[in-house]
Amino acid sequence: MKRFGQRPGRGILSPGLARAISVLRMSAELPESRPTADGRRTATAVDPAPSSPAFDAVLDPTGSGGTAAPAQPGRGKVLGWVIGIALAIVVGVGAYAVFGGKGAADDATNDDGGPVSASIARGTADTAALTLEGSVGSVLLRADAGADELVGIEATGADAAAQLSEGDPAVATLAGDASKVRLAPEVAWTVALGAETDTVTANLMGAKVAGVEVTAGARSVDLTLPVPDAPVTVDLKSGLGSFVLHVPAGVAVLVDVQTGAGQVMVDDRTENAVEAGTQIPTEGFSADGPHYVVKVSSGVGTIMVHHDAA
Repeated sequence: MKRFGQRPGRGILSPGLARAISVLRMSAELPESRPTADGRRTATAVDPAPSSPAFDAVLDPTGSGGTAAPAQPGRGKVLGWVIGIALAIVVGVGAYAVFGGKGAADDATNDDGGPVSASIARGTADTAALTLEGSVGSVLLRADAGADELVGIEATGADAAAQLSEGDPAVATLAGDASKVRLAPEVAWTVALGAETDTVTANLMGAKVAGVEVTAGARSVDLTLPVPDAPVTVDLKSGLGSFVLHVPAGVAVLVDVQTGAGQVMVDDRTENAVEAGTQIPTEGFSADGPHYVVKVSSGVGTIMVHHDAA
């Protein structure tokens, strides 16, 4: 904790300031000059000034002593005001530097790499959309926001940043080594994963899902979705190393490969070097009932669908 007076030189007047105050004091105490017989003016002789230990210590910190002119009537008040104002300025500037001033050093100490966060109030929405942007090492997305939050985000690591803009969609801008995104459960969400990242792990089992888009490349995206109540599209618009979809048992899924994929695994079925235009459904798939369509709009190395979400 910073304390006023602990910094060197804060309580001592510089030689230049001491000399300035000395000049002000002498100018306040000098008597007016008197004319001589030949018309010239000469200063009136004065007696030595009485000692003032407090001011002598300020004006003559060496303790060498000296003499000065005595104060004339009314001059002492002027001197007191001059020195008081000068000292007030010194003390005020020093106090501001210690307690009020904020410079580059303060900014550096505040940037400690700790977590930063932002949120949007829950409100009464039963549908919402969120777009993730920025550049971050990893993204963890879950439907476990607090009761008073619609969206909450947190980022950690070097250059961490977490910014939220309300709207339709709301936009979360992330930076740092890792980030967490919390969505309100019991809301029908449309999510666009557009942040440049290495890995995305998203578990939306606690929410309803209206749609998911992957619009930025990543090494891997691991997505867990609940039972749908209508046809829902998961659109892979950007290249991925791997995409893994987890759904509850019995949920119908269709993998619609439009641009090609290195390998597609749906439960126990595996297809390699999958060409554009190939569709791979889960067993018992029906287009008339609720289901997910994994639309492969960009190249993906490996696609896996597992019925293991609980």
